[in-house]
Amino acid sequence: MQIVAPAGNNSGLIASINGGADAVYLGMPNFGARAKAENFDEQSLLSAIELAHLYGVKVFVTLNTLIKDGEIKSAIDAAKLAYSLGADAAIVQDIRFIKQLKQALPDFALHASTQMGIHNADGARVLLDLGIARAVLARETLPQDIIEIKQTGIEIEYFVQGALCVSFSGNCYFSSLASSYSGNRGKCMQLCRKPYYFNGKRGYFLSAKDLCLFDKLDYLAELGVDAIKIEGRMRSDEYAYTAVSVYKNKSVNAKNALKSVFNRGDYCDGYLSDGAPFNVIYPKIQGNIGIKVGKITSVNGNYISVKGFTPHKNDGFKVVRAGEEVCGATVNGDKIVCDGRCKPGDELRKTFDGSLSEKVKSVKRNIDMWVDIKLSCGEQPTANVTLPDKSIITVSGDFVVDQARTRGITRDDVVRVFNKTSDFPFTPNITVDIKDELFAQIAALNEFRRKVYKTAKQAILNGYTIKRSSLSYVGLRYNKFTGSGKILMVESENQLTAEILSKVDYVVFNPSNYEDFVIPDIDKPILLNLPITMRGDDREIILKAVNNPKVYGVVSNNLYSLSLTDKPILLGTGHNIIGECEYPHVTSIEADSASNGFTYVYGYAPVMTLCHCPYGKCVNCSGKDELIDENGRTFALRRYKAAHCYWQLLNCVPSYQDKPKTTNLFFDCTTSDCNKILAVLRFDYNGNYTRGNMNKVLK
Repeated sequence: MQIVAPAGNNSGLIASINGGADAVYLGMPNFGARAKAENFDEQSLLSAIELAHLYGVKVFVTLNTLIKDGEIKSAIDAAKLAYSLGADAAIVQDIRFIKQLKQALPDFALHASTQMGIHNADGARVLLDLGIARAVLARETLPQDIIEIKQTGIEIEYFVQGALCVSFSGNCYFSSLASSYSGNRGKCMQLCRKPYYFNGKRGYFLSAKDLCLFDKLDYLAELGVDAIKIEGRMRSDEYAYTAVSVYKNKSVNAKNALKSVFNRGDYCDGYLSDGAPFNVIYPKIQGNIGIKVGKITSVNGNYISVKGFTPHKNDGFKVVRAGEEVCGATVNGDKIVCDGRCKPGDELRKTFDGSLSEKVKSVKRNIDMWVDIKLSCGEQPTANVTLPDKSIITVSGDFVVDQARTRGITRDDVVRVFNKTSDFPFTPNITVDIKDELFAQIAALNEFRRKVYKTAKQAILNGYTIKRSSLSYVGLRYNKFTGSGKILMVESENQLTAEILSKVDYVVFNPSNYEDFVIPDIDKPILLNLPITMRGDDREIILKAVNNPKVYGVVSNNLYSLSLTDKPILLGTGHNIIGECEYPHVTSIEADSASNGFTYVYGYAPVMTLCHCPYGKCVNCSGKDELIDENGRTFALRRYKAAHCYWQLLNCVPSYQDKPKTTNLFFDCTTSDCNKILAVLRFDYNGNYTRGNMNKVLK
């Protein structure tokens, strides 16, 4: 399987290459999902692509944010630049941008970002219609779905290491609605890493453990995964190098090596095992807990020690007691100094390995080549260079070799000169053929060496083949919803009255249980709201509900639904459309301007969809609960079920647009009673609310 590694900056790129990456993914100054990374401008991108290609490493450029109408030209220009500089593929998310990109650069290979939420074969088939060659699957994708996705013919890339977004496939609006800084535009505020109160306890109840699937590599290969991906463009060079080298070499001490560079929550294996939904969150510590050194045996003021352990001068530590962080610690001389109150028996965990840092700075991934040098009197020197692909080039020097008058040059002299490769990442195997006693200036030999290696470097780059795409853009093929007017979404028939029905044109049902939901008889066209998730055995249950003859059409929140039914489809907020769009849609809840779609007028917007169980075990729950932040704001938890349980985290206040600029309106009253619904439909709502980003700028 190909190893796809992170490169947040040039040193991170080098670390990933030296670790043994087969491909790297990196961002440009804009339109990448890690805006806070250093990223690459035009010149540094050119250098990065050249360096990677020299090693045969592919470069995937991230253009995977939501893109505003006024930014699309700039995004296309960025893609054209990456294409012209030799990028192997672009990673994308925005369906509006994808169409224009395929028109501008039809043979540029495209990979679907994990933020597109592809997690089943139905969604994969839609990608192929968009001309997309590879899907970076949602981390929540189940094994049985990976097998079926592979059967569609699309390439599969799967995350195996690094941070987990607690919200399904990164489809999170929490940061955006709280601050205007959108995770879908690479500027997440990490609100999931903050403490909350849940069932009377304080903890990091939205903070997911790091993913580590080292033990599942053979299993992933059996499922059909083509490439494994390591998250971490914001992490250290030590992390990038270690993670890549561990997965590349299948290290025996893999877990310890990985924990020594970054470890949140002692890892989980995502959703590849049966108990996965109960093992995702680590509520006690939200950051790196490193690797356990041992228990503190002595404390002298702020100086602590662990029997038998000697720290490196650059090591970093955390002290943990009963699973919770007590303080940090550093090294002063040969002693460990803590910055809080420790006591014997506390656990010391190393969070930064100073010796590893030194190793990473010194290691170098070399390129083997064979250099056969011939020097003959009265002739220019020549070098036959056998490149890594076994092709041979011949390079001649720019001087003539003379007969030696005193001491001649030796084979060792020439070897010494050609072993100087500081400007080039080559490991040369050198043979020298010298006829008679010859003379050549060392300066001339040095210049010859530089010419040989420069020519060899260019030959390797010229021999690198960029695999362009043969997939054409067909577009989204489905039966488009053509209705207009007011659409009301509710959970059940109990929320409807004759007066309410008289004020709307369509009713959308958003069930809490898709298997048991009974479609009622009402005198309005009925649409079924399809969840953002459809994994494994969910499909049979959801498809049965969709095929109910009482259902006129569906509201889609993920691409899978476009190939699931021939009934009319309205693209819902899950598609996160923030601007003008040719497809009938509900404008995103994080948009900062109205579009030609249905305006999301009202609703406790689901800022996250959770595939794990917030209780950590099945407790026969009511399907309703809440999280409370440290400011006292309450965020409702709403469960919905198909074959699997899912939870939505609802915003603490509803989104509300009391003066919509369109006549096509969408009212999300899933959690509202009849009185609230009537007030909202009359534009007479007077409670607390947010306008989202409509009075701000989506960043």
